[in-house]
Amino acid sequence: MAASYSEPYISNGTGVFWDMDHCKFPEGRTAADLVPTIRQMLLSVGLRGPASIRIYGDLTGLDFQVASDDVKLNHFHAAEKREKMTKILEDIVSWSGENPEPSLGILNLGHLDEADEADITEVTELLETQKNYHFVIVTPPSPPPTVVMFLRSIPRGGL
Repeated sequence: MAASYSEPYISNGTGVFWDMDHCKFPEGRTAADLVPTIRQMLLSVGLRGPASIRIYGDLTGLDFQVASDDVKLNHFHAAEKREKMTKILEDIVSWSGENPEPSLGILNLGHLDEADEADITEVTELLETQKNYHFVIVTPPSPPPTVVMFLRSIPRGGL
């Protein structure tokens, strides 16, 4: 597939922030093949820059095959919802400081409650207006999306 995004988005960093509690594995996928699938899908839509992937949630018993510093696993029990959202917000800000602007952030967080949505909106709008970052917030339909649906939600024709 030809690149459908303009420079510098296609060569600058892409950050993926995935809440596994609210956005389950795509059908037919396991923890072991999720990260390579995300990387391949980013490439297939023309995003060839470095990708950092951060996964949050109850990761008990999941077998992630991660041999990269660009993938960070963040384990939170179900009762630690506020702590998880705080970590996601901190990671978005940290990621923006580590990647040149403009860069693309993909937030696969599921359906957020009103307070979490307000927090995410505040942080992403600030980074979009002051630092020229672009964020795609993915809200999965029911049933949970596949990785293909997740990446197709990124607007075509450039950012």
